[in-house]
Amino acid sequence: MAGGGCWICNPWCGKCQPPPFRPGNCPDCGTLTVFEKAQVIAGGDLLCKKCGKDLTDMCRPKVVLCNYSGKLCAYSCGKSTSPKHDWGDQPCERNTPPSQEWLDAHPTAASKARH
Repeated sequence: MAGGGCWICNPWCGKCQPPPFRPGNCPDCGTLTVFEKAQVIAGGDLLCKKCGKDLTDMCRPKVVLCNYSGKLCAYSCGKSTSPKHDWGDQPCERNTPPSQEWLDAHPTAASKARH
């Protein structure tokens, strides 16, 4: 079995690594729109492919202070909320730093991150 206890990686899961896709069901028309990670972290609006409703708040994850790495992450996985390790912060190859615009708008959060 893999490290997370899974038999096979489910790309929608996101427990041990950030999912490569973010789905969103439009509340207006019910259409499922799937966004790639690059679209989600690019910063633009995430719109329903059928009716054009803005799904950004639903599909873009919030920036978190990761419990695994101690760094801010704009596209986190389940490790971000896992209990802290006794041996301290661990390197994360999949860390997605927030944009400079986000850091400028949230100076308190940026100062709490452990570099």
